[in-house]
Amino acid sequence: MKKLLGIVVLGSLLFLQTSNVNAHEDLKIGHNKHPERICKPPEKRNWFQKRNCADLKKKHSLCKQDVYCALERLKELEKIIKDLEKKITDQDPVRCTSLNFNHVALKDGKVYQATSTNSKVIKKIKKGQEISYIGTTNEKGWIIIVPHDKICTVGYIDESYIGQAGEDPPPPPADYAINITHPKWKKKRELIVLNQSGWFELDGFVDKDLGINKVTLNYEGDDEEMIIGNDGSINASLLIDDDLDVRIVAYKNNEQVGKTLKFKIQVGN
Repeated sequence: MKKLLGIVVLGSLLFLQTSNVNAHEDLKIGHNKHPERICKPPEKRNWFQKRNCADLKKKHSLCKQDVYCALERLKELEKIIKDLEKKITDQDPVRCTSLNFNHVALKDGKVYQATSTNSKVIKKIKKGQEISYIGTTNEKGWIIIVPHDKICTVGYIDESYIGQAGEDPPPPPADYAINITHPKWKKKRELIVLNQSGWFELDGFVDKDLGINKVTLNYEGDDEEMIIGNDGSINASLLIDDDLDVRIVAYKNNEQVGKTLKFKIQVGN
């Protein structure tokens, strides 16, 4: 999969559907043939299964249902990654109308066929040109984009060339350094309500003028560091069954900046 393991796939808000993890046999690794493993999404599990899965996540582990669903999602993502790699290698055009061009080129630059300035230049971009941000890569500082053009093609570019389109986002209140932009708030800085369980994307931004260089996210008792984009954007993929208690903290050189953002995410109306 080369350098796309960290990819944020365009339009990939992948809610888990009931599906099978293929049964197979590989005697070389002592793996005997077994019945197909069924991915049962959270909303279709019984009370005991939901409770067991939630308890195991708090202990930094996964229940069988979460494992099967994670394997199925990984298989789907691997296929998307392979398809995307092929489009970049073969320079197959993509449908411009299927993309959201909510980023722009901050300066003139070049889009490459690989995550190296020594690779083939597949397109040149102009300052202010509309850009569709596809995802990150394993190569630090390199991202995947599609410039808006007569023919839209996928390629790699240094992230310093790309920023958010339109006006700068409004600064957060002085006592907060973090803003969440997606999903929408049901109650500002207190509650977000989703219409279904499963995987979802949490997007936002930090005020980089405050020198923030680290953001941590805590939910289900686990701390993880969020990636901060060149434009101050932050993103995380979360899995929800019924509800989540979320805590996000911003730091400058390991010293907290602003208040801790604490809120709840629920499934329902």
